[in-house]
Amino acid sequence: MMILTDITERLRAEEQIHFLSYHDKLTSLHNRAYIEAVLPAMEKQAVLPLSVIMVDMNGLKLANDVFGHQQGDLLLTLLARALQKSCRKSDIVARWGGDEFVILLPNTNKQSCLKVCERIRSACNETVDGTIPLSAALGTATKETGAPHLAELLSVAESVMYSDKLLKSKEVRRNIVANLESMLTGRCFENEGHTERVQEMLLQFAAFLETDSVSGTPIKLLTKLAKLHDIGKVAIPAEILGSPRALSGSDWEVMKSHSEIGYRLAFSLGETALAEIMLAVHERWDGLGYPCGLKGEQIPFIARMFSVVDVYDVITHSRPYKGAMDKGAALAEIVAGSGTQFDPEIVRSFQDFMGGK
Repeated sequence: MMILTDITERLRAEEQIHFLSYHDKLTSLHNRAYIEAVLPAMEKQAVLPLSVIMVDMNGLKLANDVFGHQQGDLLLTLLARALQKSCRKSDIVARWGGDEFVILLPNTNKQSCLKVCERIRSACNETVDGTIPLSAALGTATKETGAPHLAELLSVAESVMYSDKLLKSKEVRRNIVANLESMLTGRCFENEGHTERVQEMLLQFAAFLETDSVSGTPIKLLTKLAKLHDIGKVAIPAEILGSPRALSGSDWEVMKSHSEIGYRLAFSLGETALAEIMLAVHERWDGLGYPCGLKGEQIPFIARMFSVVDVYDVITHSRPYKGAMDKGAALAEIVAGSGTQFDPEIVRSFQDFMGGK
């Protein structure tokens, strides 16, 4: 008697377990365990010259905070493809952990290693599928002669990588913000010229007030507030932002989340003071605003001032669901909100300010 058992599924499961033991599940690249497994082979004279590239993706936390972890995972996958595209089949590309990757380049001198880095940067620049520009900080180390101790090379490459990240951090932030501003404009989330008009009026109104609450505020902060106050809307579905009708209750809840998204974005960019103000620009004097329900002077003064300027510009220009008001009607609308939506003292100052224009 013969008994036959189909073990195909078991073999597939075992193969999958073995694959995941040495590969990253998200990117399918090799993982840290694999690097540790090949360590002995990478410390032999035959691999010299040996080069190492450490890679740290820029903006992953921001992408996760603003667009969600699904978009962050997409960016990691896109970077993995860019790294593979830039390397030879004999090179070892691995996800080191989190947003860091490592590339082992056997029989590769320093000059050739730097060329690989250039290919990586070019591949990142050519990738346009992500929600933010794809970029990475790179650090290299090369061992030409002697005993190739991989741990030492990795340590040197990591140090160079962090220096590169620090050196280019401001440029990276500028590129990310510019890309998000372009998204905001390109997808028609904002009335054309809204940001520029609000920025000009905000600076003029701040100069007009000449109070202690404003005089110590850097112009740069006011400018950034005007540019980025609605940046959280890039994560709001276009059908909600462009709706020709008043929003339903559920849609309005989604829309209100843009304040918190903008706060997380500004905080991720290191703009702590800006983030706090951005979070409060939709609070109301009577405490019925969002997202925190702040009331009266609990709301930062700059946020109270900004909300008057922002609302004035919005209602004096056409929206998908409502036409524009003239100057008189708009001022009457602002005055009607005094003591409920707006700070009464700021409304009186705004009336004086607009009376002189």
